[in-house]
Amino acid sequence: MNFRSRRRAEEPEINFIPLIDLLLVILIFLMVTTTYNRLQGLNIQLPTADSPTVETLQQQDILLAVTADGWQLDHRPVPDLAALSTALHQAAQQRDDEAWVIVYADADTPYQRVIDTMQAAQKAGLTRITLASDAPTETAD
Repeated sequence: MNFRSRRRAEEPEINFIPLIDLLLVILIFLMVTTTYNRLQGLNIQLPTADSPTVETLQQQDILLAVTADGWQLDHRPVPDLAALSTALHQAAQQRDDEAWVIVYADADTPYQRVIDTMQAAQKAGLTRITLASDAPTETAD
């Protein structure tokens, strides 16, 4: 006697449809309950800088180079900030009101030194202050 049926045993298979439905419901739930924070920021327009060339410099313009080591006022070294203030005050008295102070600062100069330099120029009565930048150079290959 054979009590077994002649039917073959079917192999079990994994049905992924309920799993996909469950994941879809979880995804929709997370999308609905999530809060989106928008970071506050400032919309600013940065100025463009054109480096003055030798031809555009006027006779009365004051050239002020600021480096990590010190200052140079019209190609003369200045030892410290107090001497710079004195030299800028004398330069302001010798030149007219149309004089520009053109500040050249290299990349290694601390930002605070540049700010101190500009404040010294303002205290000396020079109100036309600009920062110079180098124009991009083209390299020949």
